[in-house]
Amino acid sequence: MLRYKKSAALIMSLLICASAPAYTAFADNETTTVSATEAPTEEATEAPAESEIKVSGDFSYSVTEEGTACIENCSSNVEDLVIPETIDGYTVAEIGQTAFGSDKQTYKTISIPATVEYISGNGPFSVCGVLKEIKVDSANEHYTAVDGILYSKDKTELLCYPPAKTGASYAIPEGVKKIGYSAFYITELSEITFPSTLEEMGAFAVGSNRRLTKIDISNTKLTEIPDYAFAYCNTLSEIILPETLLAIKGAACAGCVALTEIKLPERLSSIAQYAFFNTGLTKIEIPSSVTEIGYCALGYTTNTAGEEIMNEKFIIVGEYGSAAHRYAYDTDSEYDYANNFTFRTYELQEELDYIEGLVFETCGDYQYAKIDGGAAIVFCASEEPVITVPAELDGVKITEIYPAAFSNCAASEIIVSEGIKTIRKTAFDSCANLKSVTLPQSVETIEDYVFENCIYLEKIDLGGAVTIGGGVFNSCSSLKELIISGNCKNIGIEGENPYMHMMSLEKITVTKDGDGNYSSADGVLYNKDKSVLVHYPKGKTAKKYTVPEGVKEIFHDAFFGNTVLEEVDLSDVEIIGISGFESCTNLSSVKLSKNLKKVEGGAFYDCTNLKDVRLRSSDTEIHEYAFGYYYDESLSNEDGSTGGSAIVDGFKLYTKKSKNDTGVDYAKANGIEAVTNTVDLFGKNIRKEILWICGGGIGLLAAALAGSIVMKKSRNKKASSPAKKKKEENSENNEKEINNDEEKQD
Repeated sequence: MLRYKKSAALIMSLLICASAPAYTAFADNETTTVSATEAPTEEATEAPAESEIKVSGDFSYSVTEEGTACIENCSSNVEDLVIPETIDGYTVAEIGQTAFGSDKQTYKTISIPATVEYISGNGPFSVCGVLKEIKVDSANEHYTAVDGILYSKDKTELLCYPPAKTGASYAIPEGVKKIGYSAFYITELSEITFPSTLEEMGAFAVGSNRRLTKIDISNTKLTEIPDYAFAYCNTLSEIILPETLLAIKGAACAGCVALTEIKLPERLSSIAQYAFFNTGLTKIEIPSSVTEIGYCALGYTTNTAGEEIMNEKFIIVGEYGSAAHRYAYDTDSEYDYANNFTFRTYELQEELDYIEGLVFETCGDYQYAKIDGGAAIVFCASEEPVITVPAELDGVKITEIYPAAFSNCAASEIIVSEGIKTIRKTAFDSCANLKSVTLPQSVETIEDYVFENCIYLEKIDLGGAVTIGGGVFNSCSSLKELIISGNCKNIGIEGENPYMHMMSLEKITVTKDGDGNYSSADGVLYNKDKSVLVHYPKGKTAKKYTVPEGVKEIFHDAFFGNTVLEEVDLSDVEIIGISGFESCTNLSSVKLSKNLKKVEGGAFYDCTNLKDVRLRSSDTEIHEYAFGYYYDESLSNEDGSTGGSAIVDGFKLYTKKSKNDTGVDYAKANGIEAVTNTVDLFGKNIRKEILWICGGGIGLLAAALAGSIVMKKSRNKKASSPAKKKKEENSENNEKEINNDEEKQD
C-alpha cells in the first residue's frame, strides 16, 4: 500500500471551507496547514493573543517587536479605505492576515501608505469581495500597484488581483516570478495569461474562479502546482501543464467538475491527496515517473450526503508495477477503504482506442471487426462452461482475438480453433472459472497479460506461439502444467521472470519439434542446448536436486521462491544469475563448482536456512547481497522507516585461501565470518592446518611401520644369503661330528 500522511479529516474540512464563498472561507479558517503533504508556501505570522490587540477607531492592531503597528482588523464600512501611516503614535508597518476579516466587506479601493513594510503572505485581501482597486503610495519601498493590482516593489511577485476588478482577461507581465497566496482568488476573469518567467505559485493562487475555462501554464518554469491552486474553478475544462512540473500538491484541482481530461508531464513524480478530487475526469494516464499518489487523489467524488465515494468506472492508465498500478488497488483497513479502479497499460489503452474506431458486427455470442482481409473477435458473451472459439464468423476467417475479448468470461475450458494467429493483450484476463486453455499451432504471438488473474487456471497449451509477451501468467497461482512450442523464441520481457509467482507449477514441457530457443527435461525449462537452466518449477516435490551436467548457467530468478528444495548440487555451473535462488527459505546445502566464475546480485538472498557456503574457487566474481543476506522487517532505519537487509545469523563463508581470494574480500566487505584455507573432505569443510597436523601424526606412524617392514625384509634377506647358508652347514657338520664321537665313546 502506498504510504501517505493520514490527514484525511483535515483535508476534507479544508475542502469544505474552500468550496464556501470567499467572504467566509478565509475569515473562518486561518490554519497554516492547507495540505496533507505540505505546509503553505508562505510562513504565516503568528496571530497575536486577544489581550495584545489594541483598538483605535475602526482599526484593531498589535504592536510588533520592532515597536510598530500591525493592522489586525478593520470595522469600517466605507468604500474607499485608507490605511493610516500611524495609529496611536505607532508607525503602521504591517498588514496582518486577518486585517480585512469581516464577512461584510464594503471596500472598493484600499490605499496602502508608504510606511508598510510587510503584508501577510496569507492573502489578507482575498475576502474583500467587492474590491476593485489597490493603491500604494509611490514612496513605499516594498510594494507598488499597477492598474490597481498589488505587486512587490520589483514587480517579481504579484500579491493580489482585486476580486471585483473589471475586465474579462489579464496578462501577467513578463518578469513576474511568483503569484502569491490566493492572488487571483474569486475574480471576474475568464482568461489569465501566465508569463514564461513564472517559477512559483502560492496556495489558492487561482482558486474558486467561476468564469475561467482554460489555464495554460505550459510556458512557465513551475516545478509544482501548490495546494488548492485551481480548486473549485468549476468551469475550468482545460489545464495545460509545463514539462518542468514535478509535483501536484494537495487538492490542487479539487472541485474542477468541468475538467474531463488532462495530460500529465513526463517528469512528474508525485500527486498528493485529493489532487483531482471531485473533478470530471473518468480516465487518466499517469507517467511512469510518478512514484507517489496520495489518498483520494484520483477517482473520488462526494455524494449528496457529502461522503467520499469511489467512481468504480474510473480508469487508470500506466505502467505495470508502477505507483499508478498500486494506487488502482490500494487498500487500508484502518481507514476502511479499498481502491478498485480499472487499470490498463499504455499499450492496452492504445489498442482499445484503436478498437473504438472499428465497425463491429455481431454473430451469435460474438462481436467481431473486419481487419486486413480477416476478422478479430472483440467480445464474447457466451456463458457456456466449455467454449470453442470459432475459426470463422459469417464466412470470414478469424485471425486475431482482441484485447479483453474474453475478459471475465465464465467458461472453465477454452479451446481456440486453428487459423487464429494472434492473441492480443489481456484477451482472457480475469476469467474466474477458467481451468484449461488450448491454443492452436497456428498461433504465432501471445501478447502481454493475456491470462493475468486467471487464478484457477491449471493447464495451458500455448500451441505454436513463437513470441510470448510479459506478464502473461501473472497471478495464475493454480497453474500446474505449461506446454510451450518448440518454435518459441521469446518468453516474457527483458528482466522479467514470467513464472515467478506460479507457486503451483509442476511441469514445463517444450515440444521437441521446431527451431525455437527453449527445451525441457523432467519438467524443467532450459535454453535450446541445455547450457542454461531457465526455470525450475516451484511445484516440484523433490527436496534434493542436482543440476544436470552441461548446464553452465542458472538464469535470473530460476529457483526464486522455491520453499521445497533443501539441497542443490551445482557442480558444473559457472554462472548463477541475479536472484537465482532468492527466497529459497528451506535451502540448507549448496555445492558450488570448482569452475564457478560469477555469482550475481542477490543470488542467495533471503535463504535464511543456508548457514554456510563453500567457495571452491578463489577468483569467483561475487556481486552485492549474493550470500548471507536476508530482509529484516523489524530493522530500524535512520529516516524512521523500518525494514532492510541484514546478515543471516551465524552465516559463514568457507574459502580456498586466506588472501588473494574473492570470497575473503566479499566476507570482509560485508562483515561476514570467513573460514579460510579450507578443503572439502567427504562433504565437510576442513581447514588445511588440521589436515597438516593430522597428516604429521599419520606420517610418523607410517614411518615406524615402514621401518619395521624394512627390518623384517632385511632379516629375511640375510637368512637367505650364501654366507648364512655356509655358516648353517658348518654348524650342522660340527654337530654331527660331536654326535659320532659320543657314539664311539658309548
